[in-house]
Order: sequence, then structure tokens, then C-alpha cells
Amino acid sequence: MVTFLTACGLDEESRTPWLAAWERVATAHLRRPAGAVRIREARARLLGVHDSIQADAATRELPVYVPRDLDPDLRTAITAAAEMGGFVLLVGGSSVGKSRALYEAVQAALPEWWLIHPEDVAAIRAFAACPSPRTVVWLDELQRLLSLENRLTAGLARELIRAGAVLVATLWPHEYHERSATRIPGMPDLNAGDRELLDIADLIDVPDRFSASERRRAEALSGIDSRIRVALDSEDGGFTQVLAAGPDLVRRWEHAHDPYGKAVLTAALDARRVGVQTPLTRTLLVAAAAAYLMPADQAAAPPDWAHQALSYATAKLRGATAALTPVSNEIGRPTGYVVADFLYQHARQVRREVPLPELAWQALVEHHQDRDFDELVAGAARRGRSGHLEALYRRGAETGNRDAARQLVDLLVTQGRADEASAVLIRHDDQVGDWITALSVGDPLLQQGRVDEAIRVLGPYLLGNYRDSGITWGTREVIDRFVKYGYADEAAALLRPHADAGNRDASISLARVLGASGRVEELRLRADAGDQTAALSLVDLLVRMGDTDGLRQRADMGDLHAAGKLASLFVEQHKLGDAIAVLRQAADAGEGDASRRLAVLLLKEGNLEELRERASAGDQPATRRLADRLRAERRFEEAIDVLRPAANSGDRLAADQLVDLYMARGEVEDAIGVLRQHADAGYGDAAVRLVALLARDGRLDDLQAEVNAGTFGAAEQLAAITRSSTRDNDDAAGRLKL
Repeated sequence: MVTFLTACGLDEESRTPWLAAWERVATAHLRRPAGAVRIREARARLLGVHDSIQADAATRELPVYVPRDLDPDLRTAITAAAEMGGFVLLVGGSSVGKSRALYEAVQAALPEWWLIHPEDVAAIRAFAACPSPRTVVWLDELQRLLSLENRLTAGLARELIRAGAVLVATLWPHEYHERSATRIPGMPDLNAGDRELLDIADLIDVPDRFSASERRRAEALSGIDSRIRVALDSEDGGFTQVLAAGPDLVRRWEHAHDPYGKAVLTAALDARRVGVQTPLTRTLLVAAAAAYLMPADQAAAPPDWAHQALSYATAKLRGATAALTPVSNEIGRPTGYVVADFLYQHARQVRREVPLPELAWQALVEHHQDRDFDELVAGAARRGRSGHLEALYRRGAETGNRDAARQLVDLLVTQGRADEASAVLIRHDDQVGDWITALSVGDPLLQQGRVDEAIRVLGPYLLGNYRDSGITWGTREVIDRFVKYGYADEAAALLRPHADAGNRDASISLARVLGASGRVEELRLRADAGDQTAALSLVDLLVRMGDTDGLRQRADMGDLHAAGKLASLFVEQHKLGDAIAVLRQAADAGEGDASRRLAVLLLKEGNLEELRERASAGDQPATRRLADRLRAERRFEEAIDVLRPAANSGDRLAADQLVDLYMARGEVEDAIGVLRQHADAGYGDAAVRLVALLARDGRLDDLQAEVNAGTFGAAEQLAAITRSSTRDNDDAAGRLKL
């Protein structure tokens, strides 16, 4: 299309509308993503581009765009990302022109693409589940998607990129540096996920100030838009910051004539500084503002001071923006307020080391939204506010936050307040559900001899099946702790009624308690009554005690686990004859592992006669061990005589040994006969070996017979040989022609 238009004599500017029309037609069949607009139709203000100051001659919503020095690199990056998907990230301070530059770049490079502006990660996942080609995902202010529990991950970003989407985003410098910082040795790597995400991005920095060349371009455009002239003539801020009324916002706060308005603004800025990300409610702002008022101002406050303060804070400056912007879900009723980014960045610097007043912390604890909990907790912890950290945890626990309940218990334990931790754990045990936390409380109680309280805390984990988790490592740890401190009787008394009632988890736990505390008689009684877990624990206990008589008694009763353990004990004591006798009894009872171990010991003892007898009786381990020994002694005929009956009866491993033996002796026909027999019986490995053997020896007629018989892999192997033969013939014919 470009070639055709060029041939028609159209220059680049004239070609643009023709190319746009062609792209619209060529992509009209593509599915429109939910909520998407064409980039050429997208409104900059709705994408996060700051409103502008107003001047007498201004008629446009936004000022004329002043081209930036970074534009060529930015548009090249976006064009490259459009080829196979990509992620372009602009990093710069508030009101430096990031969003505007990004908006102009996608307008210029991808005007006919779709654009979606997801509110949260859930919306991004929904698009990733059913992506549409040729879509830009607009992620202005990326930090808002990185401060949530369900945050944007590198995996999700890669999924979008593989689908061909172009991700574009902006981020503040301090957010970028904090989130991309390398791990400090010995410290948790809290930024690993964010760092992985940011590493994917094609990074472009946006300077805080206009360069000389950018100012020259602005001068050239100042006659078109008077707002550009105002920004160029300003001495108290950068060009882009003045356009967004940034310096006016700072003056509105720092030199406020209304102490109540200033208090509300300071409360909002401090709340944002310590972690609040959601819109600030009126209730929170009013409660916190009192912390920033002088006593005289508090006493002289008019009845409508809060209304006046919010009116002052939300007033638009030069028609552009306000220090606080109200947001709402319904007409005329603000549900919250958002701080201007530029003002927040300024306040973050000037109030960096200023501690929040006590009353402000109290307001945050009492009136924060659930979504801000994690960030507020982190903010309080970093500032050493343990009292407010505890208050946040307590409020979270009362509202059903499981993490808060667990963290509260951990905090109290760390502070040595075991009694309070126990009370919290008992009150919120349905929320905690964590044996590690429970043990951190219960262990000190056991050490202090407060077993009744410990049972209240640890009881659910003794019983197992806590939160459907069954017998876990936590259950075992709790049991071991009761035994360690001498409270096995108490643990057993708690478990016994549940075990007797048929609770399998309780039976397992009780058997472990009895075994760990050496209660042989009770274990024996429970085992004799049919409790298999008790039988296993009894055997393990008898092994630890070295009680061979007790183990022999269990083995004689048909306890195969006891037989195996007793045999191992005899082997350790170098009593191979006794071990063989025990294993012989278990093997004759059908215990496969006993047969295997018996064959090993018989071979070790050189008792080939018994091995032969057992092999003749169909004992597979004995057959294989005996055949190996005979082959090692080059008694091939005897080995074949041992293996052949087993192979004929369907023993596949014996068949493999027999084939190996035939092949080693060069008796290929016999090997083929065994393989064919087992291939026909459905043994896949035999079929594979049979086909490979016939192909190796070039026995195409036999291979064709296997194809006719439907032997696995035969048809494919024959076809491969035929293709190879055809290529060889063609090559030979070609050489003859030459």
C-alpha cells in the first residue's frame, strides 16, 4: 500500500489518512475488547493526562503539544513493541509530561489499534483470558497496580505480550528505584516480583525540566496557545508543572489562609505518605485534621469548619486542578478524596522526616479501608509504631482478616505477652488456622506448666483434620512438643475419646503420642483390637527398644510390618539365618517386599538351592536373582531353564532377562520368539524391542508380518525404512545422470 501511494506521488503527510483508512478496513473483522476505544478516539483527560491551566485565549481542552526530545525513542519503542508485543515504561516525576508524551506517541504510531484502560488487575486478567489482537493496554500510574495484594505480575505481563498486546505505563522515580532495588543480603526479598516485572519493560526516562531545544519548540508554539506563553514566563516551576498548576497547588497548601483547609490537606498528604492508596473518606479526614490544628484554632472552629475546609481543599486553581479531588459513585455525594500527585510528591520530600501525630494515627487505625490495611501496616512497622501496628492488627482481626489475627499473635509473642497472645488465638482460632503461630503461643505455656491453656490453643492441631488438612507436619510437631515437656498423658487423654469414636486422624495422633512416650501395653491393646495405626506405632516402638521377642510375636500373628522390621534388626545384628527365617514366613504369606529381600539374603548366603525351589514355585524375585547369578557364572543353559517358565507365565522382567541372554548368545530367533509372545500379550516394551530388532537386521518381510499383526510401532518403522530407501535410490539415479 505504501509503495502504491508513493507511486501516486503522495508525500508522507498525504499518505497518512489513506493508510489509516486501509488499516481500518483490514482490521474491521477483529473482535473489539470489552470497554475498548480506537486510539484515535481516546480522550487524553480520561487516560490520566493532567488538566491544564486556563488562559484568556485558550480554547482547547489541552494545550498544543510541545514535542519532547524523548519522542523519537518513545515512538520507536512503541512501534517495535507493536511487532510482537512489548512493554514500554516512562519513568518521571509528577506533572513532567509522562502521560501526555505517551498519549501523543500511541496516537502517532498506532491510531487504529484498540485501547483499554483497566481499573485493576482483575480487569487485566479478564483481557488476558480472551485477548484481542492489536490492543494497547494503558497502565498509567503503574504503582497503583503494584500496591495491591492481587498485584500485576511479570507472568501476567508476559502472557499479554505473547498475545501481541502493547503495554504502556508510567511510574514515579522513587517508586521505580524502590521496587527495582536489589535484595539486601540477609533480608527478605520483598521486591522480587516487582523487579521481575520492571525488568521486562523498555524504560524511558522523562526529565523534570524542559531542555533548551524543547523550550525553543515551545517558543515557536506560544503564539498558537497562550497557556504555553504563561508556562514559559513562569519562574516558580517547570514548564509542564506550571501547565498543570503544580506551583499553585504547593502555595495553596503551604501558605493557606484557612487553617482548617490546611489541616485537612496535611492530614490527606500524611495519610498518603504512610500508605493509604484508596480515596480518603470525609470521616477519616475530619478525624485526622484535628491533629494538625492549634488549640486556639480548635476552640474557635465554626460549626461548619469541615465543610469550609473541604471547599478550600477542593477548589480548582487556574481552572486546572485542585489539591483534593472528590470522587463518587453517585451524583452529588462525594465518597472520597484523592490528593494531587504533584502536591503529594512535594509533601513527600518536605515532610519526609516529620512523624505523624498520635491523633492522625488513631484516625487511620479507626477509619481506614480494608484495601489499605497491608500498606498501612508496612508504614507503621517501618516507622517503629508498634502500638499503632498492634491497633491495626486488632481492628483487622475483629473484621475477619486472617492475616491480621496471625500477625497480632506473632507480635504479642515477640513482645513476651504470651497470655494476651493465647487469648487472641483462642478468640480467633477460626481465622488463624496456622500451627506455627499456635505453637509459638502454646510452647511457652507448656514450658510454664499451663497445660490446660496449652490444650485450648493446640488442641485442634492434636486432633488433625484442621481446615481439612488431615495429619500434617504441624500435628506431628505439636504432639512431639507435648511429649517433650512431659504431657503425653494429657495429650493422650484428649485424643483417646475421638480415636475410640472412630476418628482416623485422632487415632493416628494418639498412636504417635503413645509411641513417642513408650506406652507399649496400650499400643498392643489397640493394635490387637484392629487399630492399624497403633500396630504401626507399636512396631516402631519395639524396634527402638530392640525388643526382638515382641517383634517376633507380632510377626507370628501375621503383622508383615513387624516381620520386615524384625528382619532388618536381625540383619543389623548379623543374624542372617534368623532374618531369612522371618522373611521366608512373610514371603510365603504373599508379602512382595519380603520375597525381594529374602532373595537378596539367600543369594548373599549362597543358598542357590532354596532360590531354585522358590523360583520353581513362581517366586519372581528368586527367579531373577538366581538367573543373574547363573549368568554371571556363565551357566547360560541353567539360567535359560530358570527364566523360560517364568517368561512363559507372563513375568515381563524375566522375559527381558531372557531376551538379553539370548541376544548375548547370538540366539536371535529365540529372542524374537520371546519378544513376539510378549508383544502379542500387550507388553509395549517388547513390541518396541521386536520392531527395532527386525529393522536393525533388515528383515522387512518379518517387519511386514508384524504390520499385518498390528504390532505397536511396526507400521511407522517400515514406512521410515521405505522412505530412506527411496531417497537413496533417487540419489543414486542422480549420480548416474551426472
